[in-house]
Amino acid sequence: MGCGRIAESHAKQLRKLYGNINLFFQDSDIAKALALKTQFRGENAFPELEHVLDSEKVDIVFITTPHAFHADIACAAAKKKKDIILEKPIARNLNEIKKITDAVAKYKVRCTVAENYMFKSFVPKIINSVKNGDIGKPLSLEINKYNRDSISGWRANLNLMGGGALLEGGVHWVNLLVSLADSDPVSVIAVKPEVEYETNIPFEDSLTVLVKFKNGMTGKLFHSWRVPNRFKGVGLSKIYGSEGVITFESNGLFSSVYGKKKKTFFPDFTDFLGYRTMLKSFVEDYINGKPWTPSLERIIMEFRIVDAAYRSLKSGQFEKI
Repeated sequence: MGCGRIAESHAKQLRKLYGNINLFFQDSDIAKALALKTQFRGENAFPELEHVLDSEKVDIVFITTPHAFHADIACAAAKKKKDIILEKPIARNLNEIKKITDAVAKYKVRCTVAENYMFKSFVPKIINSVKNGDIGKPLSLEINKYNRDSISGWRANLNLMGGGALLEGGVHWVNLLVSLADSDPVSVIAVKPEVEYETNIPFEDSLTVLVKFKNGMTGKLFHSWRVPNRFKGVGLSKIYGSEGVITFESNGLFSSVYGKKKKTFFPDFTDFLGYRTMLKSFVEDYINGKPWTPSLERIIMEFRIVDAAYRSLKSGQFEKI
């Protein structure tokens, strides 16, 4: 539902993985839906939401519209007993998330969010290295992600966004922060530059977030849609330990361990972004009746970091999760 760039990307991967899976496409611009139906040998294309929800052939509704519309569509889908996959971010705020979770619980449907970063192949490799004690006790985690991005359309609209760069693109990096810390967050403080400059991005385009975790680690995220990057988004991040350091390219291009053990590892470049692994997990777990990963609880926990960061900008102090 919503036949833009990300819908095309997911449909492409699904069709590669499953040649006989029935794909349906819906968009208010029926030409877009018909184009994807033709491109990916779809079963049907619909112009209206109701057409999808009334179809007995549709089992799962994959919502790839801007997140401002996620809550309304998800609630309508749940009422019609459709299971739900939402593109990230899940919604604009915690109130909208509550509407989704209430509907999911009331109508007893399944729901997850297409958060691909936790499915990137380098993530478990780093986690295993830390668990094996390669850098001693993990102390602090630092993730840097910046690039001068061209932002237009609904992403430049404060009402449709509900926040700034951290909420829309930054949730990927919050997910990575939580995955690598391997612990629940406790409290958050955030700061943004107090410098005047022209920007069309609502609320904030650059933010530094510091998170305290239950396991005693601290995590820092610097995320920016504004700062130019000579290497087009490539950056370095680190996990600092009592006996060493893991340095990794933020997107996962490479990881280097320097500590009790010294090693370098690389990701699976055939699924660098993790989309294939994520979608395969969704389909296989659905068929086998297993819970979807990530759980809604995990996604909501990560969203609470964003919410706490925005509250912290107003209070100027640590905010509890």
